[in-house]
Amino acid sequence: MAKKKEELVDVNFKIDDTQEEETPQVVVPVSEPKHEPEKAPVSAKVDEKRLVNCLRNEKVIVRHVRRQKGNITDPRHVLYGGMSINAKHEYSVPKLRDGRYADVLTDAEKDYLEYIMGLEHNALSIYRKVNNYWNAGENPAAIVTVRKEDLTLDLSDPVQYIQYKILLANKMYIASSPQELQDHPKLTYQHVLISREDENKVAQRGMTNIMRCYTEYGKIMEDKWKLRFIVETLTGKPVADNVKIEFLQTQTNDLIQADSKMFLSVITDKDLDTKILIRKAVDAGLIAQRANQFYYRETNTPLCDYNEEATLSNAAKYLTQPKHQDMLFALQAKLNK
Repeated sequence: MAKKKEELVDVNFKIDDTQEEETPQVVVPVSEPKHEPEKAPVSAKVDEKRLVNCLRNEKVIVRHVRRQKGNITDPRHVLYGGMSINAKHEYSVPKLRDGRYADVLTDAEKDYLEYIMGLEHNALSIYRKVNNYWNAGENPAAIVTVRKEDLTLDLSDPVQYIQYKILLANKMYIASSPQELQDHPKLTYQHVLISREDENKVAQRGMTNIMRCYTEYGKIMEDKWKLRFIVETLTGKPVADNVKIEFLQTQTNDLIQADSKMFLSVITDKDLDTKILIRKAVDAGLIAQRANQFYYRETNTPLCDYNEEATLSNAAKYLTQPKHQDMLFALQAKLNK
């Protein structure tokens, strides 16, 4: 019998949306010892030779997902996007319905982090009754504070690596990647995690983000389907099929002004055309969509490889594989009738 997935209770997400006089600073709580911390004695239960370094030389950007809310439509407005310039969001480890903390680290990660941070064995266990590392009320390091401006986490730093894992556990509010934001455009998403490598690709032509946005936008400004897909992805809201293209053009311009980097990540997606074809096929009844999973209706085949979920991204990859070209061509032929 399949084991039922544990449900998370989102009780550890706090929003402080107050205005302040001072200019906010995005600060990553990082431990900065003046000397190399002493390594705690390795417990008999942990073989130092078998420790696996989970840290990596990588940086991840935590970016606010800006969406038009209420009457504030000007992207230059300080409150545009659903978050004021002085506001902050605080994330800690979610709790399960039985009151336990969600386990955000694997056993191997715990063993290595406890060793490298000089902690005693099982210091990162979620089951500790006293001095529980994950108790945000007692340990400020168990809280990740994010503001409207980008926050960068260095995954080679143990504390920041743990904070990264805390953010990943807050699935209701944090999209794990721009791809996840496209696959599951939840209205509850507040921030998205973006690798520094992906960020660098955005500026590969040496142009400013805005210049690239309008260069790319000029190629599709008369393409209603592409505009509709981009607006739906970046706003998290469905767009009616009979909407006028002028409305979509205005919305797209606003989105560029609001967050040019996010716009570029969507419009330069190599699978954009295939994803739009899937959306068209859903509207035409050729592909079935069930809870953000996609199936070829004729055979009820999930559009993904074995052991994958049939998300929009995986469905697009599936259809572009040479061995599935017949299915792709069949969909194109039916849509072009």
